[in-house]
Amino acid sequence: MSAEHEKRVVARKALELLKEEKVELLGLGSGTTVAVFVEELAKSDLGAKIKAIPSSSQIETEARRHGLTLVSPEYGKPDLTIDGADEIDDELNLLKGGGGALVREKILAMSSSYYLVIADHSKVVNRLCTNRPLPVEVLPYGYLWTKELIEGALNSEARLRYSGDGIFVSDNGNYILDVHCQPLEEPESVEKLLKLYPGVVEVGIFTELTDEALIAFGDEVRSFTP
Repeated sequence: MSAEHEKRVVARKALELLKEEKVELLGLGSGTTVAVFVEELAKSDLGAKIKAIPSSSQIETEARRHGLTLVSPEYGKPDLTIDGADEIDDELNLLKGGGGALVREKILAMSSSYYLVIADHSKVVNRLCTNRPLPVEVLPYGYLWTKELIEGALNSEARLRYSGDGIFVSDNGNYILDVHCQPLEEPESVEKLLKLYPGVVEVGIFTELTDEALIAFGDEVRSFTP
């Protein structure tokens, strides 16, 4: 089965769970799987009933295109947030930030009553950073100094992310450093270490936040909880 097929399968499963719960305010993470979920939600009878808080300009555009009602975070804390992941390990730790929305995604995750992650099976790894670099959002001011600190701490190369002809700038006006490190033995320790540096805004490691993960293996969706 293709990843695109599995994204559709797991998005529809998440929608089934959403129908079972009394969710009035929904947090929307970012990425391609969440975009598929937005499409499925808009086609359902819940699409016109639920208010949603998007985590990025990417998913906000998708949600508006499909006619969902969007509100700002000041409206209230989400009953449920549905999000994707770049990688997910056996302990439901996540690697996120491939689309550059890690800060707002983490704010939603920590502020929601329930944080549900949906993914296709290719995102499952034994250790985070097995297949992808570690995204770190940093302030533009002094970013080269912050880059040096990160590289020294992890003994790894940190590359400034580019988009098109220029530097990628997050929705928050910051830069993203992609750290090409070894698979992480202790992701929580790495997260805490990097956040000690004043130039670091947020780290794309999500630990102890996932309440449930739905992962598609072909046409089958399996539920995992901590």
